Amino acid sequence: MKRSLLFLFVACLKFSFAQTNINVSNLAGWDTEPSISVNPSNPDNLIAGWMKLSGFTLSIGTSYSMDGGSNWSTPSVIPHLHPGFTMADVSLTFSSGGIAYMSYIDSHPSQDSGFVMVTKSINGGASWSTPVKVINSNESPDFPVDRPWIAIDNSGGTYNGRLYIVSKSVEAGALPHHIWMKSSSDGGNTWSGLKMMDDSIPSNLITNSMGVPAVGADGNVYVAYISYNPPQSPFPRMICMKSTDGGANFIPKIIGYPVSGSAISDTLYQGSYVLSANPMNANNLVYTFTDQRNGDPDILSVRSNNGGNTWNVTPVRINQDAIGNGVGQDMCWTGFSSTGKYSVAWRDRRNTGGTSSSPFEVYASVSTDGGTTFKPDQNLSSAQSPFINIQKGNDFIGVCLTDNYVYSNWCDLRSGNTDIFVNRTPMSVFTGIAEDIVNEDVKMTLYPNPTNGNATLQLFLRAPQYLTIDIADMNGNVVKSVTSQHFNGQEPSIYIETSGLSAGSYLVRVQSGVDRVIATTMLKVMR
Repeated sequence: MKRSLLFLFVACLKFSFAQTNINVSNLAGWDTEPSISVNPSNPDNLIAGWMKLSGFTLSIGTSYSMDGGSNWSTPSVIPHLHPGFTMADVSLTFSSGGIAYMSYIDSHPSQDSGFVMVTKSINGGASWSTPVKVINSNESPDFPVDRPWIAIDNSGGTYNGRLYIVSKSVEAGALPHHIWMKSSSDGGNTWSGLKMMDDSIPSNLITNSMGVPAVGADGNVYVAYISYNPPQSPFPRMICMKSTDGGANFIPKIIGYPVSGSAISDTLYQGSYVLSANPMNANNLVYTFTDQRNGDPDILSVRSNNGGNTWNVTPVRINQDAIGNGVGQDMCWTGFSSTGKYSVAWRDRRNTGGTSSSPFEVYASVSTDGGTTFKPDQNLSSAQSPFINIQKGNDFIGVCLTDNYVYSNWCDLRSGNTDIFVNRTPMSVFTGIAEDIVNEDVKMTLYPNPTNGNATLQLFLRAPQYLTIDIADMNGNVVKSVTSQHFNGQEPSIYIETSGLSAGSYLVRVQSGVDRVIATTMLKVMR
């Protein structure tokens, strides 16, 4: 009995995380543009960072969890280099050994001085080292200290542990704009000279082109950016630079060309893009972006299965609302788990009015085949957020994942302040196989899940039992009785008909006898 109740508690706890958003900033003020990362050596350890308005100055706030995202520390604030400086654009990553690295900008608002900074934590985010200056704003006339994303080589190969920082020219910097990189081979203590990434295919006239780094399972380094350089091509291009020697030399590859009508003209949408490398497959890269070719902004994705040399021409549409329905999705971000699962999260307005100024929710999807196909998307928000009228300074959300959970954090206005909320959703919610061990004698699997038709509940019984199975709504009210009978076989399959159920989430409950619930799992019905 105690064991049954324990597993019932665990099953219900897993389900509650799929519905719960935790406010990790939870302080008066303005909190935006988060990042999140999970420790590969301890999946219970996560760190969230974000841009925080403290008084009249923007700082970097951080919080950490040591129990898989159930509880988060009181936020701490990274100190400025100089009074009057302002911070932005936090990025987080972990080494395979569990050292956390965080990059960000610390600069004067007048843009006459500033730096890309890196700090590290050896205790899971509880404290941070003295920050190191990586890029000086005066190293180039275009002020190369915007959106400094960090990546690390966890391949175990020749360049294992090498850090890479990729930044861009600030929007107000002198044209032409460029993509820049530095690397460190000693844990971020010292850094290489500044390297121009777009020297062969210039970013040029794109003022908001950012460089997104990724490191493959073989240690190859990739940087994606957008180029519009009419002398080379009359069309904008999505570029992937590839290095096989630890960032010393790069070869350009073409990801693709935006098609006619794909550009997003509404400035209230954030047209993010991101490149990720599969840590289990050195040939697999996925590039995900916001695109309007279907008549409204969607989240699309292309992939390479040969190390970035070629990419599929027809993108996969990841959001799964009706095509061309006028609903805008934007602000996508992505990540791979250490076992090769891939997740994308984004802002979505399908339930809130559809337009760029409508309230929003955050959705996510998962691919288990390297971006070839995606599982049914899921709503991560437990409440809708009102429209946030910030056109610059709220451009990103965070995503990371383990083999068991997808984590995302985002800026949300539901509380009246712009706060940072974190969600943890079990991987089974996305992948369609929900499995709960309920005691030594009973195990069950529910599939397909989500379903747009019917489903099958597969039971594994070590001993004959009398079981009652029903479907309940999220308040625990029974909406459909499935069966009540004595099962003699060891592996009965129970057919679950979903006719009469509207789209939504339900609990499939297995009871021993007539009144003792021994197992629950979630069923997602799609219409």
